[in-house]
Amino acid sequence: MYHSVGRPLPAWKSPLFTVPARIFADHLERLVRAGYRSVTLDDVRAYVAGEKTLPAKSVAVTFDDGYLDNWTYAVPILKKYGFSGAVFVTTDFVDPRDIVRPTLDDIGFDAIDGDAVEVRGFMSWRELERASRENVLTVESHGLTHTYYPTSPDVIDFHHPGDSHAWLDWNANPEDKPFYLERLGQIRVPWGTPVYAHGRSLRIRRYFPDPREADEVAEFVRSKGGESLFRTPGWCDTLGSLVQRLRRGRPAKDRYETPDEKLSRYDDELRGSRKRIEERIGRSARYFVFPGGGYTEESFDLALSIYQAVPVRSPENERIRNRPGEDPRLLSRRGTQVLSTAGRATHTGGAYLAEYLREYQGSSFARRRRQVMKLACLVGLRIGLRG
Repeated sequence: MYHSVGRPLPAWKSPLFTVPARIFADHLERLVRAGYRSVTLDDVRAYVAGEKTLPAKSVAVTFDDGYLDNWTYAVPILKKYGFSGAVFVTTDFVDPRDIVRPTLDDIGFDAIDGDAVEVRGFMSWRELERASRENVLTVESHGLTHTYYPTSPDVIDFHHPGDSHAWLDWNANPEDKPFYLERLGQIRVPWGTPVYAHGRSLRIRRYFPDPREADEVAEFVRSKGGESLFRTPGWCDTLGSLVQRLRRGRPAKDRYETPDEKLSRYDDELRGSRKRIEERIGRSARYFVFPGGGYTEESFDLALSIYQAVPVRSPENERIRNRPGEDPRLLSRRGTQVLSTAGRATHTGGAYLAEYLREYQGSSFARRRRQVMKLACLVGLRIGLRG
């Protein structure tokens, strides 16, 4: 399981969210050398269902979210090593423009470590359609919104300089979601906008705050100098006290969504995203991944009624091993490995990944080799830190 593959964006929440393109290429090269072959999610599902056999060294590659670098970097690298993959896209974030941007194939693989290939943004529908038509990526669903919604009237923060609540901007300006990576850190809701307790869209019952509250807090912040207020000690307590005063002595205009509204919203997320993908790509979307692994029993059951299978994150379902006789509607994924020590971290390379996969298949020898490699890598990180 990958997300971004290409060139890390320093201003992003975590550069480690991106696997550098050269390391991704090393992953695939080492897998090929170790005898692994690329298979599809359909192959894995059919194998688990007992409908087909697969060679022992088979691996399916997936990408979440549909970042632009999946097109500009990952697709050319997949083709170079004879691999294919599946990309789980959130339809709100797909770039709506009628564009196809240059890739590593166009610029040349010598540019793999440079900055000539664009990475800021998300794949367009035309890029997704082309990758699908070339059988390099199947396009699957990651829902409509990939956002957070308030879950209660509890205010846990206020929008202030340097905060990381990008979802406030997504919800206020949904039409601009495909372009948020181009203006990282620019959240355009008013300073002081309350940040309520929140959760992932398919995991919660949505709370709708009294809209007067955000307007009045924002107006107070403007009256006190706007952004400069947040350089004043105790500003958070000041705004918290203001919210409490505003709530006293007047009827509230907040509410929770009804059970029927919640189920309808879940259905829109799950069924609506599939419909949009199939209309634009012209192929069936058969698999769904919950954004951030966030789901309820209701949303999970609904997903299973709409899609052939729901790949899940391994920490949540360690018992799932993608073996014949298991439930073919549930597939387990393994994330790429990051090693860290003393505040430094690095993505592991292809040799480590090959041992990791052999260990996952049950090899005790591979486990020992991987542990030695891990120790050597951690020592290297510490030596580099001292240097």
